[in-house]
Amino acid sequence: MNDSQVKQQIQQMVSFIKQEADDKSNEIRVKAEEDFNIRKLSAVESAREKIRAEYEKKVKQIDINRKIAKSTEQNAARLEVLKARDNILQETMDGASKKLSAIPAADPAMYKSIINALVMQGLVVLADADVVVRCRAADIELVDALLPSVTEEYVATSGSPVTVNLDRNTFLADSCTGGVVLLSRGGTIVVENTFESRLEIAYQQNLPKIRGMMFGNP
Repeated sequence: MNDSQVKQQIQQMVSFIKQEADDKSNEIRVKAEEDFNIRKLSAVESAREKIRAEYEKKVKQIDINRKIAKSTEQNAARLEVLKARDNILQETMDGASKKLSAIPAADPAMYKSIINALVMQGLVVLADADVVVRCRAADIELVDALLPSVTEEYVATSGSPVTVNLDRNTFLADSCTGGVVLLSRGGTIVVENTFESRLEIAYQQNLPKIRGMMFGNP
Protein backbone atom coordinates (compact mmCIF):
# COMPACT_ATOMS: atom_id res chain seq x y z
CA MET A 1 0.00 0.00 0.00
CA ASN A 2 1.56 3.23 -1.12
CA ASP A 3 1.52 6.52 0.74
CA SER A 4 -1.41 7.83 -1.21
CA GLN A 5 -3.57 4.89 -0.23
CA VAL A 6 -2.50 5.15 3.40
CA LYS A 7 -3.39 8.83 3.47
CA GLN A 8 -6.73 8.05 1.88
CA GLN A 9 -7.54 5.42 4.50
CA ILE A 10 -6.47 7.73 7.28
CA GLN A 11 -8.64 10.46 5.83
CA GLN A 12 -11.58 8.06 5.66
CA MET A 13 -11.05 7.03 9.29
CA VAL A 14 -10.83 10.66 10.36
CA SER A 15 -14.00 11.46 8.43
CA PHE A 16 -15.76 8.46 9.98
CA ILE A 17 -14.69 9.41 13.50
CA LYS A 18 -15.70 13.01 12.90
CA GLN A 19 -19.06 11.90 11.52
CA GLU A 20 -19.63 9.69 14.54
CA ALA A 21 -18.66 12.54 16.82
CA ASP A 22 -21.01 14.88 15.00
CA ASP A 23 -23.82 12.32 15.15
CA LYS A 24 -23.18 11.70 18.83
CA SER A 25 -23.02 15.43 19.51
CA ASN A 26 -26.25 15.96 17.62
CA GLU A 27 -27.87 13.07 19.50
CA ILE A 28 -26.77 14.55 22.82
CA ARG A 29 -28.06 17.98 21.80
CA VAL A 30 -31.42 16.57 20.72
CA LYS A 31 -31.69 14.54 23.92
CA ALA A 32 -30.77 17.60 25.97
CA GLU A 33 -33.40 19.68 24.18
CA GLU A 34 -35.99 16.97 24.74
CA ASP A 35 -35.11 16.74 28.42
CA PHE A 36 -35.21 20.52 28.70
CA ASN A 37 -38.61 20.68 27.00
CA ILE A 38 -39.95 17.91 29.24
CA ARG A 39 -38.68 19.69 32.37
CA LYS A 40 -40.03 22.96 31.02
CA LEU A 41 -43.48 21.46 30.38
CA SER A 42 -43.41 19.81 33.79
CA ALA A 43 -42.46 23.09 35.46
CA VAL A 44 -45.18 24.96 33.54
CA GLU A 45 -47.78 22.32 34.43
CA SER A 46 -46.66 22.36 38.06
CA ALA A 47 -46.95 26.15 38.12
CA ARG A 48 -50.38 25.95 36.52
CA GLU A 49 -51.50 23.34 39.04
CA LYS A 50 -50.22 25.49 41.89
CA ILE A 51 -52.04 28.55 40.54
CA ARG A 52 -55.20 26.47 40.04
CA ALA A 53 -54.97 25.09 43.59
CA GLU A 54 -54.43 28.57 45.03
CA TYR A 55 -57.36 29.90 43.03
CA GLU A 56 -59.64 27.07 44.17
CA LYS A 57 -58.48 27.61 47.76
CA LYS A 58 -59.29 31.33 47.56
CA VAL A 59 -62.68 30.64 45.96
CA LYS A 60 -63.45 28.10 48.68
CA GLN A 61 -62.37 30.53 51.41
CA ILE A 62 -64.52 33.27 49.89
CA ASP A 63 -67.49 30.88 49.89
CA ILE A 64 -66.80 29.90 53.51
CA ASN A 65 -66.50 33.56 54.55
CA ARG A 66 -69.75 34.35 52.76
CA LYS A 67 -71.54 31.49 54.53
CA ILE A 68 -70.10 32.56 57.89
CA ALA A 69 -71.16 36.15 57.30
CA LYS A 70 -74.65 35.01 56.26
CA SER A 71 -74.95 32.73 59.29
CA THR A 72 -73.73 35.50 61.61
CA GLU A 73 -76.22 37.92 60.10
CA GLN A 74 -79.06 35.41 60.42
CA ASN A 75 -78.14 34.64 64.04
CA ALA A 76 -77.96 38.34 64.86
CA ALA A 77 -81.38 38.89 63.27
CA ARG A 78 -82.77 35.88 65.13
CA LEU A 79 -81.40 37.18 68.43
CA GLU A 80 -82.95 40.57 67.75
CA VAL A 81 -86.32 38.91 67.10
CA LEU A 82 -86.02 36.81 70.27
CA LYS A 83 -85.01 39.88 72.27
CA ALA A 84 -87.98 41.83 70.92
CA ARG A 85 -90.31 38.93 71.74
CA ASP A 86 -88.88 38.63 75.25
CA ASN A 87 -89.41 42.36 75.75
CA ILE A 88 -93.03 42.04 74.64
CA LEU A 89 -93.56 39.04 76.92
CA GLN A 90 -91.98 40.91 79.82
CA GLU A 91 -94.23 43.89 79.14
CA THR A 92 -97.21 41.52 79.18
CA MET A 93 -95.99 40.04 82.45
CA ASP A 94 -95.51 43.50 83.94
CA GLY A 95 -99.00 44.50 82.82
CA ALA A 96 -100.54 41.43 84.46
CA SER A 97 -98.56 42.09 87.64
CA LYS A 98 -99.76 45.69 87.70
CA LYS A 99 -103.38 44.59 87.37
CA LEU A 100 -102.97 42.05 90.18
CA SER A 101 -101.33 44.59 92.46
CA ALA A 102 -104.35 46.89 92.04
CA ILE A 103 -106.89 44.27 93.18
CA PRO A 104 -106.49 44.62 97.00
CA ALA A 105 -107.37 48.32 96.92
CA ALA A 106 -109.63 48.36 93.87
CA ASP A 107 -111.76 45.31 94.68
CA PRO A 108 -111.54 44.21 98.35
CA ALA A 109 -114.27 41.61 97.91
CA MET A 110 -112.40 39.91 95.09
CA TYR A 111 -109.15 40.09 97.05
CA LYS A 112 -110.83 38.44 100.04
CA SER A 113 -112.04 35.63 97.80
CA ILE A 114 -108.56 35.22 96.32
CA ILE A 115 -106.89 35.06 99.75
CA ASN A 116 -109.44 32.48 100.84
CA ALA A 117 -108.66 30.33 97.79
CA LEU A 118 -104.89 30.71 98.17
CA VAL A 119 -104.95 29.66 101.84
CA MET A 120 -107.16 26.68 101.03
CA GLN A 121 -104.93 25.62 98.16
CA GLY A 122 -101.86 25.88 100.39
CA LEU A 123 -103.47 23.72 103.09
CA VAL A 124 -104.32 21.06 100.51
CA VAL A 125 -100.76 21.04 99.17
CA LEU A 126 -99.16 20.83 102.62
CA ALA A 127 -101.67 18.31 104.02
CA ASP A 128 -100.11 18.86 107.44
CA ALA A 129 -101.70 19.07 110.90
CA ASP A 130 -99.82 22.24 111.91
CA VAL A 131 -99.56 25.15 109.47
CA VAL A 132 -98.39 28.76 109.77
CA VAL A 133 -99.73 31.45 107.44
CA ARG A 134 -97.66 34.51 106.65
CA CYS A 135 -99.09 37.58 104.89
CA ARG A 136 -98.46 41.25 104.23
CA ALA A 137 -98.69 43.63 107.16
CA ALA A 138 -101.57 45.35 105.36
CA ASP A 139 -103.51 42.06 105.18
CA ILE A 140 -103.12 40.91 108.78
CA GLU A 141 -106.72 41.71 109.79
CA LEU A 142 -108.19 40.26 106.60
CA VAL A 143 -106.29 36.98 106.87
CA ASP A 144 -106.93 36.73 110.61
CA ALA A 145 -110.67 37.04 110.00
CA LEU A 146 -110.62 34.44 107.19
CA LEU A 147 -108.59 31.69 108.86
CA PRO A 148 -111.37 30.18 111.04
CA SER A 149 -113.74 29.68 108.11
CA VAL A 150 -110.98 28.45 105.78
CA THR A 151 -109.78 26.00 108.43
CA GLU A 152 -113.30 24.71 108.97
CA GLU A 153 -113.81 24.32 105.22
CA TYR A 154 -110.53 22.43 104.84
CA VAL A 155 -111.34 20.02 107.70
CA ALA A 156 -114.81 19.40 106.28
CA THR A 157 -113.43 18.78 102.81
CA SER A 158 -110.33 16.72 103.66
CA GLY A 159 -111.51 15.02 106.83
CA SER A 160 -108.13 15.79 108.40
CA PRO A 161 -107.70 18.02 111.46
CA VAL A 162 -105.41 21.03 111.12
CA THR A 163 -104.22 23.87 113.31
CA VAL A 164 -103.61 27.07 111.38
CA ASN A 165 -101.74 29.93 113.05
CA LEU A 166 -101.17 33.41 111.68
CA ASP A 167 -97.61 34.72 111.88
CA ARG A 168 -98.00 38.14 113.50
CA ASN A 169 -94.29 38.89 113.75
CA THR A 170 -92.90 38.21 110.28
CA PHE A 171 -94.56 39.71 107.22
CA LEU A 172 -94.07 39.35 103.50
CA ALA A 173 -91.70 41.78 101.81
CA ASP A 174 -92.92 45.25 100.91
CA SER A 175 -92.44 44.34 97.24
CA CYS A 176 -95.13 41.66 97.57
CA THR A 177 -98.40 42.93 96.09
CA GLY A 178 -100.69 40.33 97.63
CA GLY A 179 -101.27 36.71 98.59
CA VAL A 180 -99.91 34.48 101.35
CA VAL A 181 -97.14 32.04 102.21
CA LEU A 182 -97.88 28.84 104.13
CA LEU A 183 -95.25 26.98 106.17
CA SER A 184 -95.19 23.66 107.98
CA ARG A 185 -92.75 21.50 109.94
CA GLY A 186 -90.84 24.41 111.39
CA GLY A 187 -90.68 26.27 108.08
CA THR A 188 -88.91 23.47 106.21
CA ILE A 189 -91.83 23.07 103.82
CA VAL A 190 -93.09 26.24 102.17
CA VAL A 191 -95.91 26.96 99.75
CA GLU A 192 -95.48 30.30 98.00
CA ASN A 193 -98.94 31.58 97.16
CA THR A 194 -98.17 35.24 96.66
CA PHE A 195 -99.39 37.10 93.59
CA GLU A 196 -95.85 37.16 92.24
CA SER A 197 -95.22 33.42 92.66
CA ARG A 198 -98.62 32.41 91.26
CA LEU A 199 -98.19 34.73 88.29
CA GLU A 200 -94.73 33.31 87.58
CA ILE A 201 -96.04 29.73 87.77
CA ALA A 202 -98.95 30.54 85.46
CA TYR A 203 -96.61 32.36 83.08
CA GLN A 204 -94.13 29.48 82.85
CA GLN A 205 -96.84 26.84 82.47
CA ASN A 206 -98.61 28.76 79.72
CA LEU A 207 -95.56 30.28 78.02
CA PRO A 208 -95.78 28.09 74.86
CA LYS A 209 -99.48 28.92 74.51
CA ILE A 210 -98.83 32.62 75.14
CA ARG A 211 -96.08 32.68 72.52
CA GLY A 212 -98.33 30.90 70.04
CA MET A 213 -101.13 33.38 70.61
CA MET A 214 -98.87 36.41 70.36
CA PHE A 215 -96.38 35.37 67.68
CA GLY A 216 -97.89 32.34 65.99
CA ASN A 217 -96.27 28.94 65.69
CA PRO A 218 -92.70 28.97 64.27
